[in-house]
Amino acid sequence: MTFPSLNILALVACSTISLTAQGHVPALDPPGLSQILTSRKWTVIEFGGPTCVPCVKMQPVLAELQQAFGSRAQIRNFYVTQYPREAQFHKIMVMPTQVVFDPSGKEVTRHIGYWPKDEFLSALANAGLK
Repeated sequence: MTFPSLNILALVACSTISLTAQGHVPALDPPGLSQILTSRKWTVIEFGGPTCVPCVKMQPVLAELQQAFGSRAQIRNFYVTQYPREAQFHKIMVMPTQVVFDPSGKEVTRHIGYWPKDEFLSALANAGLK
């Protein structure tokens, strides 16, 4: 499957080997993505892939954030290689890209690459999620 808008550097950075991540958060399909963005909750979507090394490294961080925020936020994966049309719609060019949406479904911040937990928490607080 081709993914024309994905930066070639992201493909180099992602391995085809599968790594087991501790604390993996669920992945969404396109209807699930649409539904979660209209749920009236803070939402963090990591646009990545199940075999992308930086994406896999993010899984424990995402799981810890989900645990810390509980029902105040929803944190999910969306696999851009499986659903390239939706990735294009959200202007995803590199894997992983984490996008934070406020309760109205509006994008409030995004980050590309591995996002250390402390920096992630700071960005979420600055966006209004505490």
